[in-house]
Amino acid sequence: MPGGTKMKTLSLINTNLVSDSDIQLLSPVNLAGTDLHLGIVEVDEPHFDPNHEDNRNFVLVKVDAFSCNYRDKALILKSALKMAGSTGVDSLPFAFFGSDFVGRIIKKGTDVDHFDIGDRVIPDCAYPEPPFPSVAPGVVTNEASKGWLRLHKSKLIGIPDFMDDEIAASYSIGGQTSTSMIRKTGVQKGEKALVLSSRSNTSMFILNGLISKGIETTALTTSDWSEDEKRLISPTRLFKIERGAADWSEYSDLGKFDVIFDPYFDLHLINAIDLLEQGGRYITCGYKNQHPHFVEASDRKTDSERIHKSMLTLTINNLSIIGNCIGTSDDLNKSIEKFDPNKFIVPVDNTYSIENGDKFIDRTYNRNTRLGKAVLIYR
Repeated sequence: MPGGTKMKTLSLINTNLVSDSDIQLLSPVNLAGTDLHLGIVEVDEPHFDPNHEDNRNFVLVKVDAFSCNYRDKALILKSALKMAGSTGVDSLPFAFFGSDFVGRIIKKGTDVDHFDIGDRVIPDCAYPEPPFPSVAPGVVTNEASKGWLRLHKSKLIGIPDFMDDEIAASYSIGGQTSTSMIRKTGVQKGEKALVLSSRSNTSMFILNGLISKGIETTALTTSDWSEDEKRLISPTRLFKIERGAADWSEYSDLGKFDVIFDPYFDLHLINAIDLLEQGGRYITCGYKNQHPHFVEASDRKTDSERIHKSMLTLTINNLSIIGNCIGTSDDLNKSIEKFDPNKFIVPVDNTYSIENGDKFIDRTYNRNTRLGKAVLIYR
């Protein structure tokens, strides 16, 4: 039985099954050509018996705030497309989303000894090693917007009081991934680093880490930055190119680099290889076109001739291509230990109440001028 406490949560709505007479519907948001139907759904606190054998290593978390990562974009779109025209017995009326969050421990099992009731926690998405026997590594949840989360104790980490909820709700994946990428490249003072798609949240976390290490860094962008935004990443050099530029060789004053950090290999890999010094390292953690609907005209296709040329460059110059998926628990721990609210350069773009959940999603995925994450506050 539910525990009795209700919580208002943000959800995708199957409007074939649910109408505005059932719940409070928000304005539709267009995502990659598909209308997302969003609404406010009251969710009961789930029953959680701390003494039950199945719960002894688990906790019940109440989400205070959450945000969406780029990986969530494809998941949200897939859910919306599945709901469209779906009225069968297997159709879902609601679909929750989101993978970064901050919350409080509401209840805990008998074997949970490193958390107390009321502790503030964020996800530990450690990968690839399982954090506990029979517990899967990787992202903790795809349903942070659900509000109530029953989670294994090994999938969470406590945060300091001076990390506010807005930053905490958008921290885990960026902090863990960026720390892992910087560690894997072994970048040191005296080397030059290039960060691609520099307005992305992951890239901003990487810039934060490189600045703190005193690395000479260039941030590549296709967007305009305000003077305040430029000061935020100082002394990083900001270099602008045209969106969809076919060949970066025309930007001869960009220079060469020892290490290149790239969140979207499908956009940049071929051009990036030509910018590496002898023995240089290129590291990537993802790709842009995670769904066919995301492909844009400016996304240049990579032909076999360019791949052949790039592989030849890679071989002759002893270059390394490094893949990175999230990071270890130690990476997240180190990121949190180094967190200084007075020096942290990754801004929260804006915060939203649940009544403005449609604006939150629109800002997250449809506003290229955004710097930092949009965060939805539940408390």
